[in-house]
Amino acid sequence: MFGAGALIALRRSERDRNEAWSLLGLAGLALQNVTFAGVIATRLALTSTAPHDPSATAALWALHDAVFTLNGTFLALALLGLSVGGLRTGLIRPWHGTLGLLAAALQFSSATLAHWVIDDGGAMGLLGLVGWLMWVVWIVVYGITLIRQKPTTPVRRSTHDHTRAVPA
Repeated sequence: MFGAGALIALRRSERDRNEAWSLLGLAGLALQNVTFAGVIATRLALTSTAPHDPSATAALWALHDAVFTLNGTFLALALLGLSVGGLRTGLIRPWHGTLGLLAAALQFSSATLAHWVIDDGGAMGLLGLVGWLMWVVWIVVYGITLIRQKPTTPVRRSTHDHTRAVPA
């Protein structure tokens, strides 16, 4: 619902500029939901396998960690698309967009460094946690912004749009 609401709020203004940041964000959300379903399915498989087969348990944990890493990558994609789209259309404020982009960078860094995060734990594991906590704030504020926006109110055009001639 959140992704569809953001897409509807951003898409008309983006279409006028031939941009698709909201579509990128929606794709990231869709992929994130699919991979998180894989995380949950792996956890369910672990509950029935763990007491009986230690080698299968180790393999399922490896699968879990890999899918969970992809989940962070797709969350970063959603944050990137909806933050840039929200900034370019003027739907979200600069601090909010910056928060989203920073959270995306932390999520992507955590996913990229996942091998070391899983092996080392400790401080490296905090990258993803901090990025996730920032995402929680970002999505709550974005949701409130979408709820407050009237359905008939168009999102203003970005001041970054230099491709249009100014009317006389």
